[in-house]
Amino acid sequence: MTLEENRLRALSHLHTLGLLTDAEHAQALAHPDLPNTALRTPSEALGWAAAKDIVAVDALPGLRARAAPGAEDEAHRTVANAVAMVSGQAPAWVLFEIGLMAHRLEDGVTDSALDQLQALQLIDPAQHFQARSLLPEQEPEWAAPASPAATLAWAVRTGVLTSAQLQALATPMSAIAPEGQQVVADALARTERGGGGHTKSVHTRTERSSSDGHTKTVHTRTVTWHSTGASSASGSPRAGKVIAVVAVVAVALYFLFAR
Repeated sequence: MTLEENRLRALSHLHTLGLLTDAEHAQALAHPDLPNTALRTPSEALGWAAAKDIVAVDALPGLRARAAPGAEDEAHRTVANAVAMVSGQAPAWVLFEIGLMAHRLEDGVTDSALDQLQALQLIDPAQHFQARSLLPEQEPEWAAPASPAATLAWAVRTGVLTSAQLQALATPMSAIAPEGQQVVADALARTERGGGGHTKSVHTRTERSSSDGHTKTVHTRTVTWHSTGASSASGSPRAGKVIAVVAVVAVALYFLFAR
């Protein structure tokens, strides 16, 4: 199922759970930003609805009371995950965009994909064990199909493998099977996409003069992101960078003028 199909299905499911009213569901479907948003799960869809002011962020915890009969447990989990995506010391839409980017980098990262990587001799048993302990929690019904390449790239981001070890797998001396070679090539493309796959942090510091003549120093929040795989979340490698830069600017403005 494509992300386009998923986002419509996720919004419909929120409506079925009772977490979106008829009016809120219609507003979400008509929102101009919806076609450009890579939503996969109901939790992401609800977080997006809050980030777009379709549902008030402060009202999210109370949505549990709307749950349809028999759907209380799922509704509670969905609300809790959505609250986590938009809670913090920054505007909800900034927190949501950063969280959504992180989620898309985990698409296809599964236990079965780790088993495939070990069967292809791309990771050893110790690395397999370590990676399993770090696997992201996912909702099976809404998860992306298992992807050995995405999982191998994720293993590098999480430190299970080093970039040098991944590069070594791509050399002619590695003697891996053709299927494994394709997985490695795909994983390399994911880790090198968008600026070499390095982790980037932005620390902003602004000094302003106050009315009494003294200089006031304001420190903004540090935002850290990884450029790897950004294109899968937003359509192009550059788009991921743009979202991250916009997020940094928005956080800075919030801390300067909204507190």
